[in-house]
Amino acid sequence: MAIKMITRVSAAAATVVCAVAFSTPADAAAAYQRFDNLGTGKCLAVPNASKTAGTGLIQWTCGYGSEQQWKIEALPSGSVKITNENSQMCLAMPNSSLTNGTQAIQWPCNDNLDQRWIHDSANRLRNVNSDRCLAVANSDTTNGAEVIQWTCNTNSDQQWIW
Repeated sequence: MAIKMITRVSAAAATVVCAVAFSTPADAAAAYQRFDNLGTGKCLAVPNASKTAGTGLIQWTCGYGSEQQWKIEALPSGSVKITNENSQMCLAMPNSSLTNGTQAIQWPCNDNLDQRWIHDSANRLRNVNSDRCLAVANSDTTNGAEVIQWTCNTNSDQQWIW
């Protein structure tokens, strides 16, 4: 009887060890993280930690407040949904805009393509709907500069690391 108990405990311990050892990168991606702009050295942020739908997104000196923390959720299509920790709203382009210079916003998460993003090999975030990339307006390095969509290019203000 003691041998059966030891066998059960050993099997349970091995299961736990395997589950921890074989965690996938997707599990790690579920954590909230900052989006640092390679060109400006600032981070994607919701101004004043607003929880209002339609708030325009900006860049700000990087910190660890929840207004700068984002969760990346991989979708079956290969795109991702990006959710702010503080507001629980998604990174979106207003009214499914296709126009260069449109400021990105936070909006209640839904299935619209203006909330879907592709992370490409150049560390750009390309909006599925507009096929434009998330950028900092005019490569501005100041706090409060608008985060916009722009035709994808090789400028570092379109490169986001996390």
